[in-house]
Amino acid sequence: MKRIDMKTFILMGIWIVIIGVAVRDCLGSPLNVPSPQSDSIKTMIAVRVQNPPKIDGKLDDPCWKLAIPTSDFIQMDPEEGKPATEQTIVRVVYDEDNLYFGIECLDSRPDKVVARLVPRDSNFWPGDLISIALDTFHDHQNCFVFQVNPLGIQRDLRSEGDGRWGWSGTDVAWDGLWWSKGRVTDKGWTVEIAIPFKTLRFPRKKEQIWGVNIQRYQSSKKEDSDWSFISRDDGGVIKVSKAGHLLGLEEITPGLHLELLPYGTTRQTRKPEERRWERDAGLDFKYALVSNLVLDATLTPDFAHIEADEERINLTRFELFYREKRPFFMERSELFTPMNLFYSRRIINPKFGAKFTGKLGDWGLGFLTAVDKEEGPDPTYAVLRLQKDILRNSSIGILAVGKQKTEEDYSRALGTDLDLRWEKTTAHLELAKNFNPGITKDDWRALVRVRRFTDRFSIGSELEELRPEFNVEATGYYPHDPHVGERRLNGWLGLRFYPKKFGIRRIGYYPGIYTVKRTDDPKWGWYWVNSLELQQENFNGIWFNHQNFHLRWQGKSYYGQTLGLSYDIQGQGFIRRAIIGTWMGDQYDWGDDYFGTVRVVSLWAETRPRNNLSLDVDGRVVWEYYRSGKLDETKKVVNFRVTYFPTRDLFIRVFLPLNPGTGMYTVNALLSWEYRPLSRFYIAYNEHREKGVGLVDRIIVAKVSYLWNL
Repeated sequence: MKRIDMKTFILMGIWIVIIGVAVRDCLGSPLNVPSPQSDSIKTMIAVRVQNPPKIDGKLDDPCWKLAIPTSDFIQMDPEEGKPATEQTIVRVVYDEDNLYFGIECLDSRPDKVVARLVPRDSNFWPGDLISIALDTFHDHQNCFVFQVNPLGIQRDLRSEGDGRWGWSGTDVAWDGLWWSKGRVTDKGWTVEIAIPFKTLRFPRKKEQIWGVNIQRYQSSKKEDSDWSFISRDDGGVIKVSKAGHLLGLEEITPGLHLELLPYGTTRQTRKPEERRWERDAGLDFKYALVSNLVLDATLTPDFAHIEADEERINLTRFELFYREKRPFFMERSELFTPMNLFYSRRIINPKFGAKFTGKLGDWGLGFLTAVDKEEGPDPTYAVLRLQKDILRNSSIGILAVGKQKTEEDYSRALGTDLDLRWEKTTAHLELAKNFNPGITKDDWRALVRVRRFTDRFSIGSELEELRPEFNVEATGYYPHDPHVGERRLNGWLGLRFYPKKFGIRRIGYYPGIYTVKRTDDPKWGWYWVNSLELQQENFNGIWFNHQNFHLRWQGKSYYGQTLGLSYDIQGQGFIRRAIIGTWMGDQYDWGDDYFGTVRVVSLWAETRPRNNLSLDVDGRVVWEYYRSGKLDETKKVVNFRVTYFPTRDLFIRVFLPLNPGTGMYTVNALLSWEYRPLSRFYIAYNEHREKGVGLVDRIIVAKVSYLWNL
């Protein structure tokens, strides 16, 4: 075995000293934060009114004078546990059909309120924001979340499991029918919201008690505050076990929960050898069989208005993972994606899809099926998920997936997972097995992970066993070399400090060791990773990353290291946010099969020249070198996106994913008009060209949809 050189040895020693000092300082500093003065559950009273407010954002309707105002928000950031520096006043009324919120966000610097026009369900960061979480079954586990910015732009989602998976575990694809309007005033900003009861799901009983919490983000001060206190350890407003109570709701009904979204399309397709017009129609159907069990179906879905994938450079030997963008597959996707046995992007051109999702008592369930268009027989996909809540905040579940093309051409997999949670500690176990033709052994995977997490200190470890014939590429996403198994043993730390001196808000240090042994090799490979974060009071941040590694490939050892540096800019003016990064180091070139070096420069930026205009760019340049230092090749990708809002409900977007190295060019353009909530008219233009060929295809689509919510 090759010895570690002196340079690497010294670097490892430096990192060990840093780890020791960091752990000493972290454990020697107080981890508790100031608590709110009262630990009692806060209450918010909804008052029934005969004359509801007009949703215009003005808060001048007589009904608001009947409401019982509530305030006293508590900071989560930057002064955790202290009263909010600016007052937020909340009023709640309701009538037979809707729940109304009137919220006044006072701001001593109203000219600093950040309110931008963005598409519905976009990320508002770093603009001002109000989030409302409603735990309508009052089970301290699940909630609907409604978010608005000062212009009343909407974003909504659903969360399960008391936020135990964080924001990444929320169902951001859920779209509810509701109304909102906001306006910036000389005192801050105000917003009015109307949420129909038929949009929500709740038990049918005379008197309701709901969980409720409201979070405000004030952009000018980078301040997060909550009506019912949420700590950094809790993570956010989706931690509904920390919510207060919404009282006063009586004699309300949730409605039929029937949604019909018919749509019609017309398209022109042009290729070098043909041109054709097509017309089609389809239907999205959603029905709540009971209050918390929902049937979704889509017939002849059309996704022409969905933005194309970004161009990326692949430095690995495996296929890239692309996130799902199609609404039918996005909603409740967290039910079907544990263990990576199901990857919905495998379904490329569905003819039909249906899913059944919900919860009965402690049981969560989901079933999804779809018929895809392929050459030869059309395959059918099916996914079944069952999950049982156990103990206080834990669960156990099974997941079954399958793809059937013919009697002999199929792929199936079965998995089970266990999540155990107590206080800030979690234990996670997975066991999965595939059932593919001709394979009878060595076709399983197992994982055990234990993690302890607080905002200031986290530690974790995991052990994974992957057998050589485990293969779910037909239905899921788990890349590894065919017929080769792996054993992985990993461990990591996370340390955070809040010095609040010299303009520094947070210092983070994240070391980790990641090891792997392949079944075709008697020796272990490893990566030792050290990341250092320095975040300023204005939320700009510097990231430094260093890796030492021992790569094992085809019986040989490769020792190397990489260095990375990035600067994260959180702006409020022309530059909304930008990340400038560079890294360099040793790597194995999987395409050309040699061990060399690499240099990378990347830029990701969101700019806002005007309130209703955004210009975004994402680019990367990679230089690959032989070990001798001679340049092998240069790779470049760049993605441009321009979005313009003539009005709040109408936007035009042009997306250009470019990869000059391949000679392929794509243009995506979209005009979208939401003429009423969740009812839209689209015109989409998609063109593909190749160097030396010219036009490959051009598609123009017009689509109109109308939502009936009963």
